[in-house]
Amino acid sequence: MQIQVKFINLFLVELLLVGSAMKIVSLSPAITETLVLLGAEDEIVGVTPFCFMWLRDKKEIIGSYLHVRFDRLEKLKPDIVFLQSHVHDKFYEIVKSRGFNAYLTPLPSSLYGILQNVLDVGSLIGRYYEARELVSRIVLEKLSRLRDILSKPLSSRVRVYVEYLWPDWSYSTAGALTFIDDGLWWSGGLNIFYDRPAKFFTPKREEVGLRDPEVVLVNIEPQMEVSMREYLNRRWTGELEAARSDRVFLVRESKNINLAHMGPSFIDTVMWISMLLKRVSKQ
Repeated sequence: MQIQVKFINLFLVELLLVGSAMKIVSLSPAITETLVLLGAEDEIVGVTPFCFMWLRDKKEIIGSYLHVRFDRLEKLKPDIVFLQSHVHDKFYEIVKSRGFNAYLTPLPSSLYGILQNVLDVGSLIGRYYEARELVSRIVLEKLSRLRDILSKPLSSRVRVYVEYLWPDWSYSTAGALTFIDDGLWWSGGLNIFYDRPAKFFTPKREEVGLRDPEVVLVNIEPQMEVSMREYLNRRWTGELEAARSDRVFLVRESKNINLAHMGPSFIDTVMWISMLLKRVSKQ
């Protein structure tokens, strides 16, 4: 009888722990968006400045892609710290070595990877059902509308070059092992570097020209002031047929359309690209 009572008490304690609010630090905008969609915004105690567009209320800044404020982590004592692989790899072991429960979120290489991250985050914060419901809704209400495009042959797809333009005018693009490559496929396009088994890299200008993209999508960070004329003059000066045909599009990062964001709303960006490519194909 005493053993049974002890077991019941332990079970009640476990239930209380599961039901209690967590203190979460997210250093990934994609995870921050996911947490909000799962109803856990009030449990977020620390973020990066890039997370603010997904939040109703301000949260304490704990770090960015380049640094982590360990003094603030010590003060907040979070239950879990979400980090983003590819940018936080070197911080992961440091955060763990200081006694924090850390999770290094995989960099998704496909839309399925984005959805898997949603399920993983939901499981880690005790919102498994909410995560399942969110993923099901995305699949049924959004991705299902694109399923007919997936069977388009290579030859009929619009060739797209995606360029990430940084504030210092350096740039990079996406290879085949990225969520943006998969997003272009779902949208009816074809990444001109679909045959490059890489994540993100800096291509040579002449290489882009030789692959002759029909559409150029240029990711611009929110704080950057770049006009189309300035971009074309500094980057291409009439070298690309896409530029001569007015098929270069500057895409400023926002909550609705964002080529750099790997959270659930990237599916909306894919749907926007799909509509853009349909319009371009009819011209």
